[in-house]
Amino acid sequence: EERPTGELQLSAGFSSIESFIFQASIQPRNFRGRGQTVGLSGSYSRYSKSVEASFTEPYVFDRAVSAGLAIYRRDYDSFNSFRTDRNTTSQQSTTGFQTRAGLPLTEYLTGVARYTVEHADISLDKATFFTDRLNPPALACDPLLAGRYLCDAIGKRLSSIVGLSLIYDTLDNRVRPSRGNQVTANVDFAGLGGEVKYVRFRANAAKYFPVGKGFIFSISAEGGAIKSLENRNIPNVDDVRLTDRFYLGEPQMRGFDIRGLGPRVLRKPYIDTNSDGTLDALSTKRSEWTDDALGGKFYYQARAELEIPLGSGARELGLRPSIFVDAGAVWGVKRPALDDTTLNGTFVPQKDNNGLPLYSQVDTATVQNGVCTPTATSQVTNPINPNPPACLTTNQNTALGQSFAFKEFFVGDTWKPRLAIGIGVNWNSPFGPFRIDFAKVLIKQEGDDTKAFTFNVGTQF
Repeated sequence: EERPTGELQLSAGFSSIESFIFQASIQPRNFRGRGQTVGLSGSYSRYSKSVEASFTEPYVFDRAVSAGLAIYRRDYDSFNSFRTDRNTTSQQSTTGFQTRAGLPLTEYLTGVARYTVEHADISLDKATFFTDRLNPPALACDPLLAGRYLCDAIGKRLSSIVGLSLIYDTLDNRVRPSRGNQVTANVDFAGLGGEVKYVRFRANAAKYFPVGKGFIFSISAEGGAIKSLENRNIPNVDDVRLTDRFYLGEPQMRGFDIRGLGPRVLRKPYIDTNSDGTLDALSTKRSEWTDDALGGKFYYQARAELEIPLGSGARELGLRPSIFVDAGAVWGVKRPALDDTTLNGTFVPQKDNNGLPLYSQVDTATVQNGVCTPTATSQVTNPINPNPPACLTTNQNTALGQSFAFKEFFVGDTWKPRLAIGIGVNWNSPFGPFRIDFAKVLIKQEGDDTKAFTFNVGTQF
């Protein structure tokens, strides 16, 4: 019986990670009447945008060998969970091309080979993170503002990657499996040309089986490791670049915020606890900290979930509750250099939209009627004013620029597991698929950022 061979999909949703999400795709599955598939898709959200065109030939030379290619562009903003003035830290634009070939080895085992060329451009906002402090008057990424790890990540680079995957699949349903196994092993080698050199291995396995009447129990595990094949010889900077490392958190690890666990640098500002103009303690409020996830070179994750059957009425509504346990960790990055500006702080000026400093440095000041008043200023290009007149308070310095008084801490770099338990509900609602999770973290490490509630909803029309 003939059936439509084309597919047009428009979807909209809301995620606790990226707010509103819009997606669209068109996919003729019998292009030119030869069983070929052509695809064009795009997505847009608060922190990411992408577009991709693809082509797949299911039988090359009338043999059971599939081949395909894809061209894509992906723009991604890495954002900070705290500190609204650093809500968006870095922008990564990736343009790539991938060709792949798949060969069934047995009834359930498939091998896939692929080759990818990617050009990545990682940038930081100059008005926020650049100053002329290091080599005046030239502007450069300032570690005092961005951190050494973000300054190291920026730039343009080309990656040439060869990959191989083995896939074993006996699932009875790809969308909602109730029995069967799935095992995947991936290895990628970057270095056949380009500027990035590493070898990366990832593997995952999942098993589903019915337990009792209507219950479905599933267990899954995954892990990975990456090793750099180049020596960048930069003190206190890992050879594996920030953008190539592994990260864990929402949505992979329930109970934690996005990139909420693993190695990170916490920058805690010095504050005035007595309101006397003297910085005398570190802030204890996480909302005042700058939190930068660094990722790791190793990770593992495990999950166990039990889907609970409900009555016929609930089944007709599409309700599928479950209980789950998630565990995992990411670790193994080189310890970065940390800054401690001491209580005197470091002065960085206000800047225009091009990152150019806008201020006059206070050279001398006197106290008149209890008020500290500048008596001499000078125009300077070096925005460091480490020794302002003693009577100037931090608040008065802020009027001229920003006074940075903080201490950084490196935390979370451990293989020790994080553990969370919780309940979740899948619902095929009138608005589309809906997933809600409540999680309680039982084990965490210093610096981890937890999150008890997450949800995602979408629709097609």
